[in-house]
Amino acid sequence: MNTVQLYIEENLDEQSITRIKKMLMEIEHVKDVEISSQSPHEFVVDFDEHHNMPMKIIEALKAEGYHPDIFSG
Repeated sequence: MNTVQLYIEENLDEQSITRIKKMLMEIEHVKDVEISSQSPHEFVVDFDEHHNMPMKIIEALKAEGYHPDIFSG
């Protein structure tokens, strides 16, 4: 299992956070999505080993209009 930490620049309300988590969980190979209790901009995504997963996650978020950055992975 691999993990990537993401930061989403937009201000996120509870509904946006729920929608992002649901969308990420629907991506093949994603196993878990956690939101930081300290910052609703930070997401931790666990996924099966797969060399392109971080980019697939970023592309999915960009397709929804978000501006994500990977700060660990």
